[in-house]
Amino acid sequence: MNCDRSSSLYTALAGLAGTILLIGSFVINPGPPAGAGLDEVVEFGRQHATSIMLGGWMQGMGSVLSVLFAVGLVQLARRASTLASWLTVLSGMAIVSATLIETASYFASLDAGLGDNQTVLATALTLLKAVQHLYLIVPAILLPVGWTVLRTRLLPAVAGYTGLAVGAALQVLGVAGLFWPVQPIVDDVLIVQGVWFVAASLMLGWQALASGSPQSSSRPLAVA
Repeated sequence: MNCDRSSSLYTALAGLAGTILLIGSFVINPGPPAGAGLDEVVEFGRQHATSIMLGGWMQGMGSVLSVLFAVGLVQLARRASTLASWLTVLSGMAIVSATLIETASYFASLDAGLGDNQTVLATALTLLKAVQHLYLIVPAILLPVGWTVLRTRLLPAVAGYTGLAVGAALQVLGVAGLFWPVQPIVDDVLIVQGVWFVAASLMLGWQALASGSPQSSSRPLAVA
């Protein structure tokens, strides 16, 4: 197995595993009911302590693997020194950082609730709510990734166009979320993003298995 084929397969596996872990984390750790008071949050934590801890780990690891997939796509496309590549890395760093803050807040909330420290619990819950805005302060990761896909033959063009569309939608919703309650819409778009990651991972893996390594030559367009 040559280096390019191995890299493609490992990148595809990272994308699949990352998406599965992220989906699993939200399934087993859905959070307390909306509008729950501190006492209800404490009781929820006591009843679901194991799923909160495991879900937090899965969310953190899933985000890392998903970012590795995005960065890996750009590397496989031979676009490592372009602006799109640097934006992918920047966005990925922000996503992982925000995820680690979010999961740390889960753990802090759980410890505070079990220890009956409502001051720390209230602080951690406030941080959890605020950290949601961090994910889209920098460019949505599918914007540079979708652009890279369009500029190369690494994946079909439809993957690039849909990636750009999903990334643009998340970027707009990230700003709108500062002023209006659009989180349910954001959640729906994130599901679409998860489908994109799975589809892109499967296409990349299939190309690697079928042809030895994916096509990655750039189209004759301006570097960006």
